[in-house]
Amino acid sequence: MRQIVAIAAVTFREVLRRKVQVNLLVFGSLVILASFMLSKLTIGEQHRILSDLGLSAATAIGTLIAVFVGSSLVAGDIERRVLQPVVAKPASRTQYLLGRYLGLSLALLLNLLAMAILLSCVLCFEAGSLHPLDASLGAALLMMAVQFLVVAAVAILFSSVTSTTLAAIFTLALAMAGHLTSEVRAIWQGEATWIPKVIWYLVPNLNALSLNASVIYRSPVPAGAWLAALYGAFYAAAALSLASLTFERRDLR
Repeated sequence: MRQIVAIAAVTFREVLRRKVQVNLLVFGSLVILASFMLSKLTIGEQHRILSDLGLSAATAIGTLIAVFVGSSLVAGDIERRVLQPVVAKPASRTQYLLGRYLGLSLALLLNLLAMAILLSCVLCFEAGSLHPLDASLGAALLMMAVQFLVVAAVAILFSSVTSTTLAAIFTLALAMAGHLTSEVRAIWQGEATWIPKVIWYLVPNLNALSLNASVIYRSPVPAGAWLAALYGAFYAAAALSLASLTFERRDLR
Protein backbone atom coordinates (compact mmCIF):
# COMPACT_ATOMS: atom_id res chain seq x y z
CA MET A 1 0.00 0.00 0.00
CA ARG A 2 2.85 2.37 0.79
CA GLN A 3 4.30 1.84 -2.68
CA ILE A 4 0.94 2.61 -4.33
CA VAL A 5 0.55 5.84 -2.35
CA ALA A 6 4.11 6.93 -3.18
CA ILE A 7 3.63 6.30 -6.91
CA ALA A 8 0.24 8.04 -6.79
CA ALA A 9 1.78 11.12 -5.17
CA VAL A 10 4.53 11.30 -7.80
CA THR A 11 1.97 10.83 -10.58
CA PHE A 12 -0.30 13.53 -9.14
CA ARG A 13 2.51 16.09 -9.14
CA GLU A 14 3.63 14.98 -12.59
CA VAL A 15 0.16 15.36 -14.10
CA LEU A 16 -0.32 18.83 -12.61
CA ARG A 17 2.93 19.94 -14.24
CA ARG A 18 1.94 18.70 -17.69
CA LYS A 19 1.48 21.61 -20.10
CA VAL A 20 -1.37 19.87 -21.93
CA GLN A 21 -3.27 19.54 -18.65
CA VAL A 22 -2.79 23.20 -17.75
CA ASN A 23 -3.67 24.41 -21.25
CA LEU A 24 -6.84 22.32 -21.41
CA LEU A 25 -7.94 23.48 -17.97
CA VAL A 26 -7.42 27.14 -18.91
CA PHE A 27 -9.26 26.61 -22.18
CA GLY A 28 -12.17 24.93 -20.40
CA SER A 29 -12.39 27.80 -17.92
CA LEU A 30 -12.48 30.31 -20.78
CA VAL A 31 -15.26 28.35 -22.49
CA ILE A 32 -17.32 28.39 -19.28
CA LEU A 33 -16.84 32.15 -18.99
CA ALA A 34 -17.66 32.61 -22.68
CA SER A 35 -20.87 30.62 -22.24
CA PHE A 36 -22.05 33.30 -19.82
CA MET A 37 -21.70 35.92 -22.55
CA LEU A 38 -23.48 33.71 -25.08
CA SER A 39 -26.37 33.12 -22.69
CA LYS A 40 -26.99 36.87 -22.61
CA LEU A 41 -27.81 36.80 -26.33
CA THR A 42 -31.01 34.87 -25.68
CA ILE A 43 -34.19 35.73 -23.83
CA GLY A 44 -35.51 33.40 -21.16
CA GLU A 45 -33.08 30.55 -21.92
CA GLN A 46 -30.01 31.83 -20.11
CA HIS A 47 -29.89 28.99 -17.59
CA ARG A 48 -30.27 26.25 -20.17
CA ILE A 49 -27.60 27.61 -22.49
CA LEU A 50 -25.18 28.43 -19.68
CA SER A 51 -25.54 25.07 -17.93
CA ASP A 52 -25.46 23.13 -21.21
CA LEU A 53 -22.31 24.80 -22.51
CA GLY A 54 -20.65 24.82 -19.10
CA LEU A 55 -21.26 21.15 -18.32
CA SER A 56 -20.36 20.10 -21.87
CA ALA A 57 -17.10 22.05 -21.68
CA ALA A 58 -16.22 20.49 -18.32
CA THR A 59 -16.98 17.02 -19.66
CA ALA A 60 -14.93 17.52 -22.83
CA ILE A 61 -11.93 19.02 -21.05
CA GLY A 62 -11.84 16.37 -18.34
CA THR A 63 -12.13 13.60 -20.91
CA LEU A 64 -9.32 15.04 -23.04
CA ILE A 65 -7.03 15.37 -20.02
CA ALA A 66 -7.76 11.75 -19.07
CA VAL A 67 -7.07 10.63 -22.64
CA PHE A 68 -3.88 12.50 -23.48
CA VAL A 69 -2.27 12.46 -20.05
CA GLY A 70 -3.38 8.95 -19.08
CA SER A 71 -2.27 7.40 -22.36
CA SER A 72 1.30 8.60 -21.84
CA LEU A 73 1.80 7.65 -18.20
CA VAL A 74 2.76 3.99 -18.56
CA ALA A 75 3.73 3.93 -22.23
CA GLY A 76 5.87 7.05 -21.75
CA ASP A 77 7.79 5.43 -18.91
CA ILE A 78 8.41 2.35 -21.06
CA GLU A 79 9.55 4.41 -24.04
CA ARG A 80 11.91 6.47 -21.85
CA ARG A 81 13.16 3.27 -20.18
CA VAL A 82 12.54 4.61 -16.68
CA LEU A 83 10.08 1.89 -15.67
CA GLN A 84 12.55 -0.92 -15.03
CA PRO A 85 14.08 0.64 -11.88
CA VAL A 86 10.57 1.19 -10.46
CA VAL A 87 9.29 -2.36 -10.92
CA ALA A 88 12.69 -3.76 -9.88
CA LYS A 89 12.07 -2.39 -6.39
CA PRO A 90 9.49 -3.85 -3.94
CA ALA A 91 6.66 -2.26 -5.98
CA SER A 92 5.06 -4.81 -8.30
CA ARG A 93 3.75 -3.99 -11.76
CA THR A 94 0.17 -4.05 -10.48
CA GLN A 95 1.04 -1.64 -7.69
CA TYR A 96 2.71 0.60 -10.24
CA LEU A 97 -0.44 0.64 -12.41
CA LEU A 98 -2.69 1.34 -9.44
CA GLY A 99 -0.43 4.15 -8.29
CA ARG A 100 -0.43 5.69 -11.73
CA TYR A 101 -4.23 5.40 -11.93
CA LEU A 102 -4.84 6.87 -8.48
CA GLY A 103 -2.52 9.81 -9.14
CA LEU A 104 -4.21 10.53 -12.46
CA SER A 105 -7.65 10.20 -10.85
CA LEU A 106 -6.76 12.70 -8.11
CA ALA A 107 -5.56 15.20 -10.71
CA LEU A 108 -8.75 14.74 -12.74
CA LEU A 109 -10.92 15.26 -9.67
CA LEU A 110 -8.96 18.40 -8.76
CA ASN A 111 -9.46 19.77 -12.28
CA LEU A 112 -13.16 18.93 -12.07
CA LEU A 113 -13.40 20.71 -8.72
CA ALA A 114 -11.85 23.84 -10.22
CA MET A 115 -14.24 23.85 -13.18
CA ALA A 116 -17.20 23.01 -10.91
CA ILE A 117 -16.46 25.98 -8.65
CA LEU A 118 -16.17 28.30 -11.66
CA LEU A 119 -19.37 26.97 -13.23
CA SER A 120 -21.25 27.24 -9.93
CA CYS A 121 -20.15 30.84 -9.49
CA VAL A 122 -21.25 31.71 -13.03
CA LEU A 123 -24.63 29.99 -12.58
CA CYS A 124 -25.24 31.75 -9.28
CA PHE A 125 -24.21 35.10 -10.74
CA GLU A 126 -26.59 34.61 -13.66
CA ALA A 127 -29.46 33.61 -11.35
CA GLY A 128 -28.70 36.25 -8.75
CA SER A 129 -29.04 33.65 -5.99
CA LEU A 130 -27.74 30.32 -4.71
CA HIS A 131 -30.72 28.48 -6.22
CA PRO A 132 -28.64 26.74 -8.97
CA LEU A 133 -26.62 24.94 -6.28
CA ASP A 134 -29.12 22.12 -5.98
CA ALA A 135 -29.02 18.32 -5.90
CA SER A 136 -29.18 18.06 -9.69
CA LEU A 137 -25.96 20.03 -10.17
CA GLY A 138 -24.18 18.05 -7.46
CA ALA A 139 -25.32 14.73 -8.91
CA ALA A 140 -24.29 15.77 -12.43
CA LEU A 141 -20.79 16.73 -11.25
CA LEU A 142 -20.40 13.51 -9.28
CA MET A 143 -21.47 11.45 -12.29
CA MET A 144 -19.05 13.43 -14.43
CA ALA A 145 -16.31 12.38 -12.02
CA VAL A 146 -17.30 8.74 -12.61
CA GLN A 147 -17.00 9.33 -16.36
CA PHE A 148 -13.46 10.65 -15.93
CA LEU A 149 -12.48 7.68 -13.76
CA VAL A 150 -13.76 5.27 -16.41
CA VAL A 151 -11.87 7.03 -19.22
CA ALA A 152 -8.74 7.18 -17.06
CA ALA A 153 -8.93 3.41 -16.47
CA VAL A 154 -9.28 2.80 -20.21
CA ALA A 155 -6.31 5.10 -20.87
CA ILE A 156 -4.17 3.19 -18.37
CA LEU A 157 -5.24 -0.08 -20.00
CA PHE A 158 -4.19 0.97 -23.50
CA SER A 159 -1.07 2.72 -22.20
CA SER A 160 0.07 -0.53 -20.59
CA VAL A 161 -0.20 -2.58 -23.78
CA THR A 162 0.79 -0.22 -26.61
CA SER A 163 2.58 3.02 -27.47
CA THR A 164 1.60 6.50 -26.34
CA THR A 165 0.20 7.54 -29.72
CA LEU A 166 -1.88 4.40 -30.24
CA ALA A 167 -3.08 4.50 -26.64
CA ALA A 168 -4.33 8.06 -27.10
CA ILE A 169 -6.07 7.17 -30.38
CA PHE A 170 -7.74 4.05 -28.97
CA THR A 171 -8.82 5.75 -25.75
CA LEU A 172 -10.23 8.79 -27.53
CA ALA A 173 -12.10 6.58 -30.00
CA LEU A 174 -13.57 4.50 -27.18
CA ALA A 175 -14.56 7.61 -25.22
CA MET A 176 -16.30 9.09 -28.26
CA ALA A 177 -18.04 5.79 -28.93
CA GLY A 178 -19.11 5.69 -25.29
CA HIS A 179 -21.18 8.83 -25.83
CA LEU A 180 -22.83 7.28 -28.90
CA THR A 181 -23.97 3.99 -27.38
CA SER A 182 -27.62 5.03 -27.74
CA GLU A 183 -27.14 5.26 -31.51
CA VAL A 184 -25.45 1.84 -31.52
CA ARG A 185 -28.38 0.37 -29.64
CA ALA A 186 -30.79 1.95 -32.12
CA ILE A 187 -29.25 -0.03 -35.00
CA TRP A 188 -29.16 -3.20 -32.88
CA GLN A 189 -32.23 -4.67 -34.55
CA GLY A 190 -33.12 -7.54 -36.79
CA GLU A 191 -30.94 -10.53 -37.62
CA ALA A 192 -27.17 -10.74 -37.90
CA THR A 193 -26.68 -8.06 -35.27
CA TRP A 194 -23.89 -9.69 -33.29
CA ILE A 195 -21.41 -6.92 -34.14
CA PRO A 196 -23.52 -4.10 -32.64
CA LYS A 197 -24.24 -6.38 -29.68
CA VAL A 198 -20.53 -6.93 -29.03
CA ILE A 199 -19.86 -3.20 -29.36
CA TRP A 200 -22.70 -2.48 -26.95
CA TYR A 201 -21.19 -4.63 -24.23
CA LEU A 202 -17.53 -3.68 -24.75
CA VAL A 203 -17.85 0.09 -25.14
CA PRO A 204 -18.39 2.01 -21.88
CA ASN A 205 -21.85 3.54 -21.81
CA LEU A 206 -20.72 7.06 -20.94
CA ASN A 207 -24.05 8.42 -22.09
CA ALA A 208 -25.68 6.67 -19.13
CA LEU A 209 -23.16 8.36 -16.83
CA SER A 210 -24.39 11.84 -17.71
CA LEU A 211 -26.96 13.76 -15.66
CA ASN A 212 -26.49 17.04 -17.48
CA ALA A 213 -30.12 17.01 -18.64
CA SER A 214 -31.30 17.18 -15.03
CA VAL A 215 -29.42 20.44 -14.57
CA ILE A 216 -30.31 21.92 -17.95
CA TYR A 217 -34.07 21.25 -17.66
CA ARG A 218 -34.18 21.51 -13.84
CA SER A 219 -35.63 18.03 -13.50
CA PRO A 220 -35.20 15.61 -10.55
CA VAL A 221 -32.24 13.25 -10.51
CA PRO A 222 -33.28 9.82 -11.89
CA ALA A 223 -33.87 7.25 -9.17
CA GLY A 224 -31.55 4.75 -10.87
CA ALA A 225 -28.57 7.10 -11.11
CA TRP A 226 -26.69 5.16 -8.46
CA LEU A 227 -26.92 2.03 -10.63
CA ALA A 228 -25.20 3.90 -13.46
CA ALA A 229 -22.46 5.02 -11.06
CA LEU A 230 -22.04 1.42 -9.89
CA TYR A 231 -21.77 0.30 -13.51
CA GLY A 232 -19.02 2.87 -14.09
CA ALA A 233 -17.11 1.64 -11.04
CA PHE A 234 -17.31 -1.96 -12.23
CA TYR A 235 -16.20 -1.00 -15.76
CA ALA A 236 -13.19 0.92 -14.42
CA ALA A 237 -12.28 -2.00 -12.16
CA ALA A 238 -12.55 -4.44 -15.07
CA ALA A 239 -10.32 -2.24 -17.26
CA LEU A 240 -7.70 -2.00 -14.51
CA SER A 241 -7.83 -5.75 -13.90
CA LEU A 242 -7.29 -6.43 -17.60
CA ALA A 243 -4.45 -3.90 -17.63
CA SER A 244 -2.80 -5.69 -14.70
CA LEU A 245 -3.12 -9.11 -16.31
CA THR A 246 -1.59 -7.99 -19.60
CA PHE A 247 1.06 -5.76 -18.06
CA GLU A 248 2.33 -8.50 -15.75
CA ARG A 249 3.09 -10.60 -18.83
CA ARG A 250 4.53 -7.83 -21.00
CA ASP A 251 8.19 -7.88 -21.91
CA LEU A 252 9.57 -4.46 -21.02
CA ARG A 253 12.87 -4.90 -22.81
